[in-house]
Amino acid sequence: MSRERVILVGGGGFCRELYFCASETHAAGRLAPLGGYLDDTGDTLAGLDYDLPWLGSISDYVPARGDRFLLAVGTPKAKRAVHGKLAPRGGVFTELIHPSARVVRTAQLGEGVIFCPNSAAGPDTVIERFVTFNTVGGAGHDARIGEFTVISSLVDITGHASIGRDVMIGSGATILPRVSVGDGATIGARAVVYRTVAPGASVFVLPPKTLRARGD
Repeated sequence: MSRERVILVGGGGFCRELYFCASETHAAGRLAPLGGYLDDTGDTLAGLDYDLPWLGSISDYVPARGDRFLLAVGTPKAKRAVHGKLAPRGGVFTELIHPSARVVRTAQLGEGVIFCPNSAAGPDTVIERFVTFNTVGGAGHDARIGEFTVISSLVDITGHASIGRDVMIGSGATILPRVSVGDGATIGARAVVYRTVAPGASVFVLPPKTLRARGD
């Protein structure tokens, strides 16, 4: 009988973040142990202080019985791409809900969702498959988040907001109540979204100005 193990898919910065999230979640008895990671560019963690073996490339890896994958990549497009490589080969994906996350029992969660430390899903939210909530990101009551969407740190998605599929939401953004964000949209860091965002649109705040340095 094979033992379950968690394999991180992707070897970049978010892989290193999930290494700690997954280790802490395993220590709390809520996730199988880490067994390694996959990355097409090679052993990206070599020489770093991570006890996590490189198991090969995403493109070539054949899932074994007991493997449970976590999408350790930071954009919707990349998540879809790596999922598309492993799912047809029988890859099985697991969820990660960090012990400090607050996900209430009436929240509906899809396959492979990730809730990093201090993130949240409120009452009667619908969180579709492979949505990622980074640290302190949260969805208020009755919000709906479409599949493969990435929610960065300190994002506030308020009650009854509707976020489409493949949306990228930058750090510190706020989506106000009952606002809809279309599929494939990009919401920039610290943006306050108070009206409908069309599919594929990008919303950013004004860029900062460079001021004269003291002494110039």
